[in-house]
Amino acid sequence: VNSEFVRSKTPELHARSGGCRGKLSKILQSTQLMNVMALVILVDACVTVVDVDSRANGSSAPRAVLLLSDLCLCMYTAELLAMIYVGGPRIFLSWSPLLDLIIVMCGYAEILMSQMLPPEEVGKMSLLRALRLVRISRLMRLLRKSRSLKELQKLAIMMSTCFKALLWSFLLCFVVMTLWAMLMVEMLHPLIHSNPDFAGCGDLCFDATSSVMRANLLLFQTVIAGDSWGTIAVPLILKHPETSIIFMGSLLTLVFGVLNLIVAVVIDMFAEARERDMVNLAEELEYELEDDKKYLQRLFDRMDSNNDGELAFEELIAGASKDPEFMSRLRVMDIDQADLQMLFDMVDINGDGMIQPSEFIGPLSRWARDSKTAPRFVKYNLMKMQAQQEELFYMADFYLRSLSDRVDSLAAWQPRGTLVPLWVGSGLTPL
Repeated sequence: VNSEFVRSKTPELHARSGGCRGKLSKILQSTQLMNVMALVILVDACVTVVDVDSRANGSSAPRAVLLLSDLCLCMYTAELLAMIYVGGPRIFLSWSPLLDLIIVMCGYAEILMSQMLPPEEVGKMSLLRALRLVRISRLMRLLRKSRSLKELQKLAIMMSTCFKALLWSFLLCFVVMTLWAMLMVEMLHPLIHSNPDFAGCGDLCFDATSSVMRANLLLFQTVIAGDSWGTIAVPLILKHPETSIIFMGSLLTLVFGVLNLIVAVVIDMFAEARERDMVNLAEELEYELEDDKKYLQRLFDRMDSNNDGELAFEELIAGASKDPEFMSRLRVMDIDQADLQMLFDMVDINGDGMIQPSEFIGPLSRWARDSKTAPRFVKYNLMKMQAQQEELFYMADFYLRSLSDRVDSLAAWQPRGTLVPLWVGSGLTPL
């Protein structure tokens, strides 16, 4: 009734209990350090943006920006070394420490290349700029660790899990658009060249349907992006109304068909990936369970009228009738007034007639998440009946063994060849 889930420490921070490793593990898992590293990541991202802008303008970044970049790299290195010291090499079985290792290695590779190569060569190397951009990927860790960015975290996870579906969706969109582009080249290209109204547009209009790829660009510009309908599409439809079939047909199939289908497939893929991602689901449930336990502790304190740290049955009855939040939770759990006594007996594990905070918080935090209260009551009664049956079995076995031993002792005491009734010497009286 009051059992807990099997818990384990985070794999990358698993360490021996106690000692320096234990203290360092607590520091690495603390919220304060997480917030500090989140600030460092944001500062590093801003520094990277300033450095990219400076390189684009053909100048070098300010000295303070470079010092901040090196300081952020030192913070990453210190955190990574602490994680390796605590968890050992097995932490790299997870993608997050492995990403930190790649970022740190790229940072030191950038510093080494900057020291070994001349300044003019360093400015021309695109690889060096790419190494700095790798640090921005650490923002993914910020999204994963921060609970305040829950919505943004879901968007990032959805983008990463549905990337393959997005590639196939782009291919499908390109194929359908190419089919309409081939029809445009065959049907619209002669009409545009023979129409003097497009002379003022110049080569832009005449070349728009001169090839399949240019027609694809025209479809993307007009149908998908919704731009420049008045340049080619509207004048051509007014001059030749039959051409509206091509533009309207492409609009219906691409915008209302393919694009909406892509959205549906992406959502479906994210839902499937979310169901398979047991690690993130377990983390979310753990966070929700911790928040619910804090709420139940406050509820317990309100119901504890005499402030002795325990709930009597009378206090439970009073809370069920006066506290609206407790009444709502009982309603969700499908527990009425007649079930309160059974609820009290179920959560009172040690049977002392008082409910401790752990006995109150544990069951109610789990039972409110499903509608299986009635089966839990049935299970409780069956377990109670089973315990009573086991007690009766042991009592019957004890008395049967005692009776068997008594019969054996009487049989051994009586001389051979004589019959003595069983009630003789047993304290029993004949009928």
